[in-house]
Amino acid sequence: MTVEVRLKEMRNARGISQNELARRLEMSLANVQKIEYGKAKSIPLDTLDKLCQILECEVGQLLVRVPDDDGEGTELSTSAIALESSISIDASKSNPGQITKRSVGIILPFERRTA
Repeated sequence: MTVEVRLKEMRNARGISQNELARRLEMSLANVQKIEYGKAKSIPLDTLDKLCQILECEVGQLLVRVPDDDGEGTELSTSAIALESSISIDASKSNPGQITKRSVGIILPFERRTA
C-alpha cells in the first residue's frame, strides 16, 4: 500500500493556484510542488493542518491509501499490539492545583503476512 496525496485535485477544486497555496502556507513553491507531485519524503503535521484549513478539507480527503498493483496481496494480521499511555494535562488555569489524566490508545500491527 502507498499513500497518495490528492493535493492537486483538492487545490483545483477550490480554485487555488500553486503560487497562492505556497504563499498561504508560507513555504516555497518548490516545496508545494514536491508535495503535490508525490516527491516529498515527509509532510509535517502542522503543514497538513494548514493544508486542511486552507483547502477546507479533512486529512482523509487529502491523503488516501492506494493498494499496490504488483499482484502480490499483502494483509496485516488481525493480531495487533495495543499501547496505552497516560497524558498529563495541566488544567491549573481553569482548576488551580488539579491535573487531569487521559489515556490514549494506539493500535500497531506487528505482523505482516504475504499471500
